[in-house]
Amino acid sequence: MPTRAFKFYQRNRVVNINLNILAAGLLAIVLIKLPVMYISKWIGPEHKLLISVIAYILDTIVDVMVYYGLHWVANHWDPNNRRDLAKQPKKRRFIYDATRIQAERMALVPIFMLVAIGGMWALQEYFSIGASWALIYAFVSAMLITRIIHTFWGYRSGTFKDTVDFMIDDDIQIGRDLTKEAEEANRAAQPKQDSSPTDGAAS
Repeated sequence: MPTRAFKFYQRNRVVNINLNILAAGLLAIVLIKLPVMYISKWIGPEHKLLISVIAYILDTIVDVMVYYGLHWVANHWDPNNRRDLAKQPKKRRFIYDATRIQAERMALVPIFMLVAIGGMWALQEYFSIGASWALIYAFVSAMLITRIIHTFWGYRSGTFKDTVDFMIDDDIQIGRDLTKEAEEANRAAQPKQDSSPTDGAAS
């Protein structure tokens, strides 16, 4: 990846979170496609729902493992010590940060399962598509749908904002937009600063 593109990827959370999730999901599908095909032959293609559930379990395990690695590269890896730490959210830690994103993804599991497992079963049942290809069509569709929903939700919750602190701490509230708080504090202090010279001149 060219240096400029990699810096852009690291600086923009909405970009790297979505790309990482899509990359992890697609890689998981590629890695489990062959096992799902063999499992389908082993237990029998007539067990369509069971095959779909097994595919979902395998996909989840591989997806989560790959995502944690990609998230560390995107948001916590600084190979040349060139990232401006002053611009990074205060005390953001890898495990808390990545797990918060996974928790939001878990909340979207019912939608993902409905499209992925339901879609995979339907493609096998009504369109006579093989398990390995039904896996690709259904799971990719589920990924795209949940990415759209998660992006809108992530902006509202603060997860996708570049300047939000996700640290679980007694003194720091989850999801605080530190930049916004600083701007509001400056605006509140501005009238007082402006009025001070006038008050002094009047006296």
